[in-house]
Amino acid sequence: MKEDIKTTSAPWKQIANMWNTYFTPPSRISKDEDEKYKEWLKEIKGERMKALVLGVTPEIREALIELGYETICIDINKEMILAMDSVLRMKNPNEVVINEDWLKNSLKDNDFDVVAGDCVLSNVKWQERDKLLLEIKRVLKPSGIFITRFFSIPREKPFRTINEVLEHFSKKEPNYRSALELVFELQIFCYNPEDHKGTFSEPKKVLEKLRVGDKFNFESKNLNKILDIVWNFWCEKYINKIYYYPYRDEEEERIEKFFEILKIYEAKDNDYSKITPMYFLKSL
Repeated sequence: MKEDIKTTSAPWKQIANMWNTYFTPPSRISKDEDEKYKEWLKEIKGERMKALVLGVTPEIREALIELGYETICIDINKEMILAMDSVLRMKNPNEVVINEDWLKNSLKDNDFDVVAGDCVLSNVKWQERDKLLLEIKRVLKPSGIFITRFFSIPREKPFRTINEVLEHFSKKEPNYRSALELVFELQIFCYNPEDHKGTFSEPKKVLEKLRVGDKFNFESKNLNKILDIVWNFWCEKYINKIYYYPYRDEEEERIEKFFEILKIYEAKDNDYSKITPMYFLKSL
């Protein structure tokens, strides 16, 4: 896929900078999860293996390069493709990137040994989950493998009130990771199981009630700094993004209609691994 870099450089560079700065685990693959992706991909590696990457996650693409897979990536967002290309540590001249929709594309039936992605299902509406899983199954060879992480919501929320959330984060160091974790906790706190949505607009409504004038003024300076990051980035620049999160048992029940769950892994360096587990799946 060829792009006119001169006309697209500003937006994709901005996305790349955001990716490197604001996107930390659990939103992004942790070091332990990266190693598990490599381990599983190495485990199934054979001669002339062909892989499809849903999205353009750098860590997955680099693992496939190291292991010698023939790789095709598919993503509907041209700017994201360019942004992720710019942060790759190594590039595969034989990798093909297709700018198409995961749900409607020109990929051939039974063409891939493995499909890999990171938290791809959360980008698809709940009512379209089956369609995506069927599409993954369609492009995989018989008994092909699907490897991914899933985002889910715990049935028992870890915090009962917003004050409990704030008390917990007042003890954390102010950085981009603690800010993202606070966003995640606010999404869980505001979660409505009827629509499965994980939005940034609902957490913003909660935070609006906590602001004094144009700032946060809690006793904990660390908490104020964390809230400032959340407010200025996640509740402003990322406000229109919607994810779709089910409960973990809901997700697994739907997956098992199309795939056999062979392995589940919860990362040791991800405090949210119970609700962001990795799955090694075989097509039925």
